[in-house]
Amino acid sequence: MESDPIEPEDFLIVGGHSGIGKRTVAYLRGMYPNAEFCVPKRDILDVRSHVEIQACVGREGPFSHIVYSAGINELAWVDKADLDVVLYDAMEVNCFGFAVLIGEHVRQFPAHRFSAVAVSSDAGQVPMRGSLAYCVSKAALDMAVRQMARELAPECRINAVAPGIVDGTDMTKYIDETIPDFRGWTPEQALDYERQGIPTGRRATLDEVAKTIAWVLMGPGQMTGAIIDINGGRR
Repeated sequence: MESDPIEPEDFLIVGGHSGIGKRTVAYLRGMYPNAEFCVPKRDILDVRSHVEIQACVGREGPFSHIVYSAGINELAWVDKADLDVVLYDAMEVNCFGFAVLIGEHVRQFPAHRFSAVAVSSDAGQVPMRGSLAYCVSKAALDMAVRQMARELAPECRINAVAPGIVDGTDMTKYIDETIPDFRGWTPEQALDYERQGIPTGRRATLDEVAKTIAWVLMGPGQMTGAIIDINGGRR
């Protein structure tokens, strides 16, 4: 049985008040001005809390389209004393929250078809020094997307968009401010190292990522379980 494209009705955008999520909300509103948007703030929906996810889905759902853009990153060497805390925090926000959200939506609205896109990262495929928690959590998110896509097809489509470094986000600002001291580089050395690894020679823009998310979210109907890179060809 082949799934048909889902018509735009209402959207849930988690992490939609900053960075990639905020730009995605603006782009989708421009495309679908008559659609309903639920964009909960962090004090309303803590993605680390199953209770809050359950309540949000029940109160605001069902949704035809879900974008999960919540994410955290904390640089830490593997010998850091509290690495276990850093790892667990990253897994909770970057992976577990999305899995619980999708599972809760299916449980509460089992007959409702929807399309979902998680904002992953090429860090799930490209190891980076000092980023064990982030890389592991994004790799886990990619597998969660593939697993849920297989389990929920053909009624629901589950995909991910995996950017590299994106200009204009709080996470990129954190990396720019932290990496030089963290690795013992000057800011110029850090930027030169980054550019050498990106064939296009630049970072992705917020608009490029938002447009990609919208395209994956809205179709084609046969696309599910896909991880779409938008990282300038970095491998």
